[in-house]
Amino acid sequence: MDSEEMDLFSKLPDEVISHILSSLPTKEAASTSVLAKKWRNLFAFVPSLDFDDSDFLHPEEGKREKDGIIQSFMDFVDRVLALQGDSPIKKFSLNVKTGVDPDRVDRWICNVLQRGVSHLDLFMDFEEDYSLPYQISVSKTLVELKTGYGVDLYSWDDDMFLPMLKTLVLESVGFGRGQFQALLPACPVLEELMLLNMEWRDRNEILSSSSLKKLKISSEDGCLGTFSFDTPNLVFLDYNDFVAEDYPIVNLQNLVEVGINIALTEDRIDRARDNVWKLIHGIRNAKIFCISPLTFEVLSLCCETMPVFKNLTILNIKSVMQQGWQAMPLLLRNCPNLESLYLGV
Repeated sequence: MDSEEMDLFSKLPDEVISHILSSLPTKEAASTSVLAKKWRNLFAFVPSLDFDDSDFLHPEEGKREKDGIIQSFMDFVDRVLALQGDSPIKKFSLNVKTGVDPDRVDRWICNVLQRGVSHLDLFMDFEEDYSLPYQISVSKTLVELKTGYGVDLYSWDDDMFLPMLKTLVLESVGFGRGQFQALLPACPVLEELMLLNMEWRDRNEILSSSSLKKLKISSEDGCLGTFSFDTPNLVFLDYNDFVAEDYPIVNLQNLVEVGINIALTEDRIDRARDNVWKLIHGIRNAKIFCISPLTFEVLSLCCETMPVFKNLTILNIKSVMQQGWQAMPLLLRNCPNLESLYLGV
């Protein structure tokens, strides 16, 4: 068989080839552009780009420190974006570490924003904090934003507005004072929010959104003072944190599924009974409830005022014999419609 008969792949419809190329790592997909003019043109319309400097430098130990290696990575990203020109793009993923030029990162992000990107994954682990470009905060096409590590939002102004954003994932992201309060109203259709190990500047925060349906909060330092949940249409909550000093608002009336892992710091033990009661009373309408060992121990502090979980049908308790079992009898009595009980360690 001659080479033309063997090259059945090139005879596939252009749309199929572009879809296949978008499933490959960007470095491999870009290499096809040297095969022929047709392949170069096809790669220009690949709607998804994924750049990770650790993949680019793999597998040699210490390769990152070698002269020119990081420069070659940055040049590669520049060439790929230049090759694509102004063609539309759907997803852009970037994961880089110290050594990559932040100014170039800004240009790459602005490039895909101008081309109507709808999904952004941006994780920068620099020695110094990196502020996400202001242009992200006013994107009219962005549907999903995931970002984190050494990232902050300090360059975002009060005019931020993300009318299409439905999913927001922030991990170890820094907020300026009052920024979080301005962010949620700027996302009118936001449905899913993840806040992981955030760097708060305000001690008292209100999470207020009428569109939000899924929420995950995870923290390891318990630095917040008061925290309010004003999310009346939330259906899923995963809350992993220290008990706040107070929960002034707990508006979770449509909650369906909740997982709670809360712990107490020594300075908050005296007021824990009232604070825990506010939180637990706010989730009383849930149908599915998963409780961690630490939560079960904290829950025992307010067992005398346990609310009735009239909608609860599934209860999953992970505990050990020494932690909080005195709350079990009252908790079960206050779940009149419970159908399934799971006990684990």
